[in-house]
Amino acid sequence: MRYFSLGWRSRYLFCAVALGILVFGTLAVLSLKRSFMAPATVVVTTRVVDPMAQSPDANRSIEDDEPATQAALIQSRDVAALVLKELPPPSQKPSRNWHHFLCEHGVRLGCGAGTEVASNSAGVLDRQIDALLSSVTVEPQARSRIMTVSAKADTGERAAAVANAFVTNYQKLALTQQSGDLQREAEWLDDRTAALRQRWLEAERAASAYNVQHELVNTTGGSPLVEHQISDMAVSLGQAQTRYAAAQAKAATLKTAMQTGDPQTLLSLTEQPLVVAAATALMQGENQKAQKSASFGPNHPDVIAFDRQIASSRANLNAATRQALLSINGALMSARADVEQLTSALDRLRVQSGRQSGAQAEYRTLDQESQSARGVYEAFLDRAKQLTDRVALLQPPIMFVSHAAVPATATFPNRKKLMMGVIVLAIAGGVGAVALRVLFSSGFTDLDEFRGFGGIPLLAVFPRIQPGKRKSPTDLMRDHAFSLPAEAVRQLGAQLSMAQGMSGSGGARVIAITSALPGDGKMTLASWLAAAAEEAGETALVIDTDFSRRVGLDSSRVGGALGLSDVLQGKAAARNVISRDQVRGCDVMAAGTPRGYVFDRAEITQLQDLFRDLSRSYRVIILVTPPLGVTAGGLSMASVADQTLFVCRWGRASRETTAACVERLRLYGVRLSGFVVTGTDNGSFNLLCGAQLTRQEARLIAHRRQA
Repeated sequence: MRYFSLGWRSRYLFCAVALGILVFGTLAVLSLKRSFMAPATVVVTTRVVDPMAQSPDANRSIEDDEPATQAALIQSRDVAALVLKELPPPSQKPSRNWHHFLCEHGVRLGCGAGTEVASNSAGVLDRQIDALLSSVTVEPQARSRIMTVSAKADTGERAAAVANAFVTNYQKLALTQQSGDLQREAEWLDDRTAALRQRWLEAERAASAYNVQHELVNTTGGSPLVEHQISDMAVSLGQAQTRYAAAQAKAATLKTAMQTGDPQTLLSLTEQPLVVAAATALMQGENQKAQKSASFGPNHPDVIAFDRQIASSRANLNAATRQALLSINGALMSARADVEQLTSALDRLRVQSGRQSGAQAEYRTLDQESQSARGVYEAFLDRAKQLTDRVALLQPPIMFVSHAAVPATATFPNRKKLMMGVIVLAIAGGVGAVALRVLFSSGFTDLDEFRGFGGIPLLAVFPRIQPGKRKSPTDLMRDHAFSLPAEAVRQLGAQLSMAQGMSGSGGARVIAITSALPGDGKMTLASWLAAAAEEAGETALVIDTDFSRRVGLDSSRVGGALGLSDVLQGKAAARNVISRDQVRGCDVMAAGTPRGYVFDRAEITQLQDLFRDLSRSYRVIILVTPPLGVTAGGLSMASVADQTLFVCRWGRASRETTAACVERLRLYGVRLSGFVVTGTDNGSFNLLCGAQLTRQEARLIAHRRQA
C-alpha cells in the first residue's frame, strides 16, 4: 500500500510516460512492414537400390548428416537463381524518403552498395539472390528425415510460391545432375564396350586361324580331338581287357572241372546254362544213389538204376563242358585280338598327341585370351544394361510431404502480441519513471519520512484544495463540520493546546507557523487554526509577519497598509491595525510597511510586550512567518513564540533545505512542536485523523449535537 500510494501521488507522471510510450509504440507497430511466412514440409527419400553397387544394402540407410547436407543444397545459389527465373522479384517503386534523398546527393553514410552499381546486371542479380536466400530458411528436424522449407515475402501468395519453387527447382536440378552423370557414364561404357568387343573378336579370329594353320582339330570345349580319341580308346581297351580276362577265367574253370570231374565248380558258370543243368542233374543223381545205397545196399536194383542214370548225366556234362569250352576259346581269341588292336591304336594316338603338344599349348593360350576378352566384354555389356535399367530408377533426393499453403494472416508483425508488449512496456516505463523520480527526488516521497525527521513529530496532514473548491475556514468548519480537514484542524489544535511550552504572556498561546519555501500554505493553516479556536470558544488573532513580500494578507481587506511593522515603529496602535477578515472568519493583523528584518534585543522585548498586551483580548495568537529558505526574519519571530509549526508542502521542500531550516530554528532556541504537511492527496492526508466517517455516522453526530 505504501508503494501504491507513492505511485498514486505520481499518477500524472505515470500516465504521461505510459501514454507517450503507448502512442509511439502503437505508431511503430502500425508502421512495421507486414510479411508472410509459408512453410513446406519435405522428406529426404531413401535411395533406390543401385544395381551397379557391389553391396545392395549399402544405400538403404540414410546417414545422420544427410538432412543437413540436403538443407544446405536446397539453399544454394544455383537453386535461388532458378527460382528467380521462375518467380522474378516484384517491381518496387523507388522510395523518396529523406534517406534516399541523402544518398542521391552524395551522403553515402548507410547507403546500400546497389546505389553505385545499379547498372551492373550481375551485381543486381547477386543482390537479388542474396535477398531471396535471406528470406528462406531450411530447418532439418532432429533425429528425423523431415525438413521444413519456409519462405518469407510481402504477400502470402508469393511466400507459398517461393517455398514450393525452391523444392521443385532443387528436385529438377538434382535429377538433371543425376541424368548428366549417368549419361557420361553410359557414353564411357559404350566406348569401352565397343573396344572390348573388337578385342574379343580379334582374339577369336587369331585362335581359329592358328587352329587351322597347325591342323589342330579342337572341340567346342577347347580341348583337342586327339585327347578325346585317346580317352575313348583307353576306355575301349579297358573293356576289351576285361572281356579277355573274363574269358580266360571261364576257360580255366572248365579245364579244372574236366580234369577233376567235380560238377560243383561248374555251378558258378551262370553264362553256360547247359553246363549248369548237366552238373545239377549229375549232383542230384549221386545224392539219390547215396541215399538208396545207405538204405538198401549197393546191389539194390534202384541203386543199380541210379548208376546207369549217373553215367548218362556225366556223359551229358562232359559233352556240354566240351561245347562250352569251344565257345569260350572263341570269345577268348576275339577278346585278345581286340586288346592287341586297341593297344596299337592307342599307341598311335599317343604318339600323335605328343607331336601336337607345343602347338596345342599355344592354341590354348590364344583361346584363353579370347575367353578373357569375351568375359570382360560381357561384364561391361551387363553393366551397360544395368545402367540402362538404373535410369528408370532415378528419383529426386527429397519429396514433398505437404506443399506450402497461402497463409491467411501475416506472420510479422503479430500486432496482438506486439501491442501487448507495448502495453507492458508502457506500464513498465511509467513505473520506471515514477521509480526514477522517487529515487532521484531530493524531497520527501513518503509521509513516513516526516515521522521523526530531525527528532520532530508529524502532527497533521492536510489535503490539496482544488482552486475552484476552496472555502473559507469558517465555511469549512460550519458546512463540513465532520470532514477530514475539519477533524485534522481540531486534532492539531487539541495537540497544541495540550502541549507544554506555555510562556508567561498572560495565558495566551503564541503559535508561529513557518516553512522553508513560500506558498506552502502557512496562511491557510493559520486561518484554519484560528477558526478551530473560535469554534472551541477561544479568541484568535492571525498576524502576518512577512514584511518584505506582502503575499500573506490582502491589504485591501484588512484595513489599509498599516500593520505589525508600523506598530513596532510606533506609527500606529495595535488595536487600530487589527480587523475582521470575513472570508477567513478571524481577526487578522497585516504585515504593514515593508522593512528589513533587523531585530535587536529591544525589538524582541517590544514584540514580547506586544503579545502580552494582545493576550488580554486573544487566547491564541498565530504568527505567520516568512519562509526560512528566503529570509532569516522568520527565525526572530519563531524565537518569541511558545510553539512553532514547520509547514512542508508535499513534493516541494527538499530534505536538505528542511534539515537546514530545522537546524537554524534550534540554534535560535525555537520550540518546535512538529511538522504539518500540506497539499497531499485525499488518500493519505487522513493518516493522522483515523478512519473516514461514513454519512450515517456524520448524520448521527449532527443529530446529537442539535439535540
